[in-house]
Amino acid sequence: MARQTLGLGRILERARLPRRPSLITGSTLIDSVVRLNPISLLANPVMLIVEATFVIVAAMAVDPSAFVPVASVREQGFYVEVAAILLITVWFSTLSDSLAERQAKNTANSLRQLESEVPSKKVVTEGWEREIVLVRSNELLKGDLVLLEKNDVVPVDAEVLEGIAMVDESLVTGESAPVRKAPGDSLIGGSKVVTDTLTARVAVNFGESYVDQMVKMVEASKRPKTPNEVAITTVLFGLSAIFTILIVALLGLSATLGLGADLSVLIALYVCLLPTTIGALLPAIGLSGITRLYERKVVAKSGKAIETAGDTDVILLDKTGTITVGNRQAVEFIPLEGHTEGEVGEAAFLTSWFDDTPEGRSLIRLAYDKGYVPRELNAITLSEVYEFSANTRTSGVKLFHGSTFTLPKGGHTRIRRKFFHEEAGERGMHLSEDETEILKGAPDSLLKAGFTAPTNFSKLVEEISARGDTPMAVARDHQVIGLIRLRDILKAGTKEKIQAVKAMGIRPVMITGDQPLTAKSIAQEVGIEEFVPQAKPEDKYGIVLKEQAQTRVVAMIGDGTNDAPALAVADVGLAMNSGTEAAKEAANMVDLESNPAKIIDVVLLGKQLLMTRGAVTAFSIANDVAKYFAILPVMFATTFPALRALNILGLGLNSAVLSALIFNAVIIPLLIPLAMKGVAFKPSDTMTLFLKNVLVYGVGGVIVPFVGIKLIDLLIGAL
Repeated sequence: MARQTLGLGRILERARLPRRPSLITGSTLIDSVVRLNPISLLANPVMLIVEATFVIVAAMAVDPSAFVPVASVREQGFYVEVAAILLITVWFSTLSDSLAERQAKNTANSLRQLESEVPSKKVVTEGWEREIVLVRSNELLKGDLVLLEKNDVVPVDAEVLEGIAMVDESLVTGESAPVRKAPGDSLIGGSKVVTDTLTARVAVNFGESYVDQMVKMVEASKRPKTPNEVAITTVLFGLSAIFTILIVALLGLSATLGLGADLSVLIALYVCLLPTTIGALLPAIGLSGITRLYERKVVAKSGKAIETAGDTDVILLDKTGTITVGNRQAVEFIPLEGHTEGEVGEAAFLTSWFDDTPEGRSLIRLAYDKGYVPRELNAITLSEVYEFSANTRTSGVKLFHGSTFTLPKGGHTRIRRKFFHEEAGERGMHLSEDETEILKGAPDSLLKAGFTAPTNFSKLVEEISARGDTPMAVARDHQVIGLIRLRDILKAGTKEKIQAVKAMGIRPVMITGDQPLTAKSIAQEVGIEEFVPQAKPEDKYGIVLKEQAQTRVVAMIGDGTNDAPALAVADVGLAMNSGTEAAKEAANMVDLESNPAKIIDVVLLGKQLLMTRGAVTAFSIANDVAKYFAILPVMFATTFPALRALNILGLGLNSAVLSALIFNAVIIPLLIPLAMKGVAFKPSDTMTLFLKNVLVYGVGGVIVPFVGIKLIDLLIGAL
């Protein structure tokens, strides 16, 4: 097997900076032309009708005499122009579909590329020797052995064979603390090894995982219509039928009364009355809404799921990982008898200098902010480092100082080493006067290792734990000198998102396994009135059914097997990719990044999708009304002179028809960016959003066509 030379840093850099392929390519343009096939347009009846009118007008352009008395040989050039505009109108519609699907495929390709570039250290046995070969996750097969070292990402689901380590699975277990993994335990693809080293056996072949199945589904360009799309399509079909009857009646009336109406003009009026704008953009709006989910690494199993998210009434939020960071942060130094807060802060600073975990960084930050920078910092480079171990659950440093100081073992200025409980009991008992040993870790681990602590130590530990916080002990020279309070803090921006959800009339409910006091504190801080403390995963099921019994639409997240029943009955169920197979099968959405806070983004995106469809629909209907009053007064002005007063734009017959048709065609590509990006909005209640859409896109849909048609008329006149 060839060795890969692509470094981890380069891989991550490429993952952070994905390429954005252009949507308008040769294949996209070819695809849009292929879609002009009438069979392809069967799913879009409005545009199929427009294409049929193109065929009729094209026939008039070829042989006008065959259509007398509803056509004139002298207007053959005019018929050619009308036919060309009608064809372009249909092509703009198919182009919007092609661009939307190209966007979806580009996003799917990006997801697949990120997944295929996860680096892995495959263990290859040759004779009696083991060799480590750097490969990508797509080269791993079921049964292969992989080496997982500190900070490595687990490439695929696997089973631990050798070693003991702490693995970050906070989004799966609901606990912010890393999970201890030993031989026989399972590893979830995407989790991260935070300490020590493991050897694991790959449990699945590449391409057979749930993520791979989802990416393949994303790449498929075909998708069923959502209920809202079906409803709107039905309305559009009904309107088209009404306008068809109207135009046929006008044609018959003109022929009977000798009004001399030209068939091409009637067709132009017919096309302008048809809701071509929404008909052309409706498929792109739906597909682009799902694509915006994909860009956030959320895969929807159906378009119905994202639409339903827009109708959400209640959103169930886990505390850990959703409202709070999940990685604990140091918030307080608590000194024990005979010691000061400064001593605890300085000791915590020293023990965390070589600790790259979020907890370690937060300890240094808190100590620095409080001014507890230790004097021994200048000796830190000449220290012996005890890295955190899953066995001892402690870490620290041994400082060397004094005039008789000697270099540590091996003559190096600093040594990193691991230690075990049997060693810990002896350390501190054999320290020289030129050595200082400082450790931090779990309170029970330090006591088990023989460290001394004041009588109130256990009581303080229990008080911190009772409030839902995590205690960490700090010891200096075999004596516990203080505690550090660690807390799962709020995620940046979560409070604002929750306020946005509430502004739209959606009730957020926080669910947590914490004690009532802790749950109440977090809920008040983030602005949530309803919370369920000490909740078990199965409690979600009961809450979902209770809310649905009151005809409310419920959205929730889940990752465990116990969450599967609730995810299955919830209207919007978002499962974590790092969760169990049962949860992912039950949900109708999967977050590939396993970020529980995504549920809020999903609801906001669903609302945006509904608003976008409503905005374009309002504009399309208003647009049709304006075009009707632009053409009809000119069309029968000769027969009914009173209609000339309605010709407020002062248009001639041919210029009115061409200007209206050109505007009708051009407005489609102009609205494609809006359809693909979605309507920008500030969260507010449903009625406010509705009135804003009516005002902006409804009234605007009446005014813009008059302005646009007149400008086009002036341009035609100038040419």
